[in-house]
Amino acid sequence: MSEGAKTTVTTQSPAGREYYMDIARVLSMVSVIMIHVGAITWYDGPFSIYPWGVTNLFDILSRYCVPVFLMMSGYLFLDPNRNISVRKMYTRYLPRLLAAFFFWSFLYAIITSGFLTQRTFSEEVVSKFIHNLFFGHYHMWYMYIIVGMYIITPALRGLVKDRQALRYFLIAAYVISYLIPNIMMLPHIYEHVGLYFNRLEFAFVSGYVFYYAAGYYVATEEFTDKQKKLIYLLGLIGLLGTVITMTTYVLVTQYPNSVYHEYYTAGIPLYSIAVFIFFRDRFANVDPQSKPMKVIMWLSRLSFGVYMAHDFGLIVFKKLGLVTTMCTPFISMPLLTLMDLAITVFIVWVVSLIPGLKKWVI
Repeated sequence: MSEGAKTTVTTQSPAGREYYMDIARVLSMVSVIMIHVGAITWYDGPFSIYPWGVTNLFDILSRYCVPVFLMMSGYLFLDPNRNISVRKMYTRYLPRLLAAFFFWSFLYAIITSGFLTQRTFSEEVVSKFIHNLFFGHYHMWYMYIIVGMYIITPALRGLVKDRQALRYFLIAAYVISYLIPNIMMLPHIYEHVGLYFNRLEFAFVSGYVFYYAAGYYVATEEFTDKQKKLIYLLGLIGLLGTVITMTTYVLVTQYPNSVYHEYYTAGIPLYSIAVFIFFRDRFANVDPQSKPMKVIMWLSRLSFGVYMAHDFGLIVFKKLGLVTTMCTPFISMPLLTLMDLAITVFIVWVVSLIPGLKKWVI
């Protein structure tokens, strides 16, 4: 495709708001909860097609969530037309992330350090509290990723101005960070190739930078119908490949190694990009005045807080025995997900009513 006017697409409403982003944000938020609902029992045997395989299927179907979150952030922060200076990044966006991290991490640390059960400030409790406060609850690894993305944003904003250079970067990043590492998982490959490959330092293109940069490219690229069909086909192959590989490995080994469905496996980026393009095209012209969209936009505004707070409900669920094995996962997975979503939305809404907190932690 030439570098002319056909290379970009605008999906903004007249008011400048891209409503498909709200839908993508809310559905990704729900998918994060679903993954963590399933994770409570995912590592427990017996490992069979049913019921474990069903839980695993829900898990993998939801795996687009974090990549789509990163792609949305990349699109918003890498757009050269948006006024995001280095000063604004360090005085506005990063302080908000840190404030939210420590606010929610503090609440989780009180629960997970043992203070509520032991009612003591023993050395063990204090040590665990401090550790949990600074490292965050298990799902807060995402915050470290976002902070890293924000720090390198000024450099990446220069890269995205050159579409050809951006395409090259994305291809190289995918091959180096996702494809080759997955090939090296095959028997006898690592011992012959992996040791040499690992001597090359590709830290900049490894990890989640690919998703972040891909967000801007995918959101602004006008794909032909033929290209979209290819992207959707690759997305389906990525999804099915991940399901088959992960399920087969666990059923054969009877060991719940999650490495084959992590966000850095070769199939998840293909699946996630296809989902992102689907959101962009399918929901580009929704009616913002409709009742469903008003609800979605309200939930979208709370989505960051819901991500941070959603495990409070799951902690209680686990204590009460409300887990996926309580009945068929076809029912328990969506039911527990919606229950936790409702509880968390209420918590975050209440917090948002407290003066000052809405701006910094929601």
